[in-house]
Amino acid sequence: MIRVTIHPTGRIVRLAQLRFISAAGLALLLVCRPGFSAEFVVGGGDHSWQESGTTPGGVIDFVERIESVVDGESPLFVTEQDQFNWIMPVRVDPDVNISLGLLDRGGEIDINLSEQQIDRDQLEGVLNGDHKLAFDRKPIDGQTIQNNGITIFIDLGARFGVNRILFYPRMTPQFPFGNDFMRGYELYINDGQPENLFASGQPNFVSPVSRNTDNADTTVVVEIDAQFVRFLQLKSVINAGFEIDEIEIFGTGFVPEASYESHPFALEDQSVWGQIRWLEVVAGDPRDSSIEVRARSGSDDTPDAFFREVLVNGVRSGLSPNDDQGNPLTPASYERLLRDGRAVIKQTDAENWGQWQLVNNGQTLSLPAPRRFLQFRIDFFNGTLGSARALAQLAFDFDSPPVDGLVAEVHPAEAEISAPTTFTLVARVANGSGRAGFTRFDVETPARVAAIHSVSVRNAGGATVASGEFGAIDAASVLPLRSGDITVETVMDDHFSMRLPRVVEDGTSIEVVFDSAVFRYGTRFQGRAFADDVELPLLTEGGDATSAIETDNLLVRVSLGSTIVGPLSLSTPVLSPNGDGVNDQMKITYTVQHLVTPSQVTIDVHDLSGRRLRRLVTALATSGQYIVDWDGRADNGALVPPGAYLIAVEVGSDQGSRRRLRHAAVIY
Repeated sequence: MIRVTIHPTGRIVRLAQLRFISAAGLALLLVCRPGFSAEFVVGGGDHSWQESGTTPGGVIDFVERIESVVDGESPLFVTEQDQFNWIMPVRVDPDVNISLGLLDRGGEIDINLSEQQIDRDQLEGVLNGDHKLAFDRKPIDGQTIQNNGITIFIDLGARFGVNRILFYPRMTPQFPFGNDFMRGYELYINDGQPENLFASGQPNFVSPVSRNTDNADTTVVVEIDAQFVRFLQLKSVINAGFEIDEIEIFGTGFVPEASYESHPFALEDQSVWGQIRWLEVVAGDPRDSSIEVRARSGSDDTPDAFFREVLVNGVRSGLSPNDDQGNPLTPASYERLLRDGRAVIKQTDAENWGQWQLVNNGQTLSLPAPRRFLQFRIDFFNGTLGSARALAQLAFDFDSPPVDGLVAEVHPAEAEISAPTTFTLVARVANGSGRAGFTRFDVETPARVAAIHSVSVRNAGGATVASGEFGAIDAASVLPLRSGDITVETVMDDHFSMRLPRVVEDGTSIEVVFDSAVFRYGTRFQGRAFADDVELPLLTEGGDATSAIETDNLLVRVSLGSTIVGPLSLSTPVLSPNGDGVNDQMKITYTVQHLVTPSQVTIDVHDLSGRRLRRLVTALATSGQYIVDWDGRADNGALVPPGAYLIAVEVGSDQGSRRRLRHAAVIY
């Protein structure tokens, strides 16, 4: 395997192994693969997770060998992958105090006293394990002190599986205060789930897990059934003086949520994106854990904008991108203000970066391009203490674009759902840098096109330099089809491909008029331009491509009132499966509408009594048009008797199932 890296001069250098430090401070290690110019790999042996990103919440573990994660002597993750440098949610060591490092991972400790009454060093000292500094509420010189109702609040910074909580005073020769323990207390916990929070986001502590108004134990040990905990509250319920040296929290299992966010990866050239993929292994029941991977692309190394709330006399007067000293907010200063409880906002810099997009393992990235920077984020979710997922070797493909950019729009912006509609897509080329251009242009469609009426290429002055007319296209059409200087090379269910004279000039436009149908609200028509001998396309971005169209968008709206089961048609109402070659099979064309994620679809053949004779389809499907054949046979392989039958298409969704029926007859 050839390893390549981007040289600071912009040249691609091929060698055994070489790294360079990008503007974002990242060493990039790229791997060439047949059909792709370059592959960027994080994890495994190429580039470590630790140096490639951050861990918001601080509950990510970096594991050299996943086989080392064991329960007793049994590995929790079973894999045949011989990889190292894995990333996974923290698995709590039952002998390690969770309180240690709480503040570093974004947790906090507070108390219901005014700032003038709080010694922050003392309060935070109950979490540091040093046994020197304690939170002191003992009377001084006989002065009465009010302790009834004093409440310590702890945010662990993340949810952990907790099963034991301890608190005690200092008991060292230097600080012999073992008799100053808390004599009356209530201890509360909260799991941090939205349903257990007030509208303000504060935890709702309902009833204590432990209460003792006559405590005689110097060290209080509260054991609970292992459960996810985010917040704790320790309340003194009598006036007696006390001190707390440490509050120790212990637990077990994997944390239920964890996140990893990569640094923005700086590539030497503007790039188009290919497939993203990763290795993934599971501990426990796969149904109890999941991961979500998101990616975004941008034009600089600062994908986020930070703001703080500005208060005047306690009233919000606006937002500022600077801190109190007038310095621009950075990720570090934002996190610091966030830990201090300040009202701060983090949002994508929409001027230079695209929004996060949820991606699937193995999918082709549809991020804005060409762009020089890419970033990804991984969110882990575990439903039980014993379930989790681990990930290694996340990789994405990239290449240089054929031109500097493609802006496109489509007309009309609204169509009748599932109805054949004539669309016009216009794409305008930006190529001020003089890149090599392209000759292949594809259009993604939600269904196979029924016609390609015309294709026109115009120069920056509006003069037509190439054109072709094709008309109706069906399964019987013999491809490729050539008209003028344009060739339609392939027509598939989800796109069609055209060969054009080389498109290079800045300002060139491509207009394609075609018939297709849309099956859900917000369907996107996408153009794709391919450089010579490169598999990764440059995708069009919605915008003002021509004054003749005013949509400035690639999205098409449809009516939301229709059902998820669209039109259902039969190639013939009468099936005669007698082997004479006439109507021996029936083509059933059905449409699924309004679905964003795959849902269960079944197609059955019933007799008029409702008895199912044949199941033709049971599968997950998204919005689109599909075809299935019926040969007149039942599930047992025998031909059904002559008579009348019902073809039933049923689609499930979050709102329930919907069914559409058609009558069919069988004769011999």
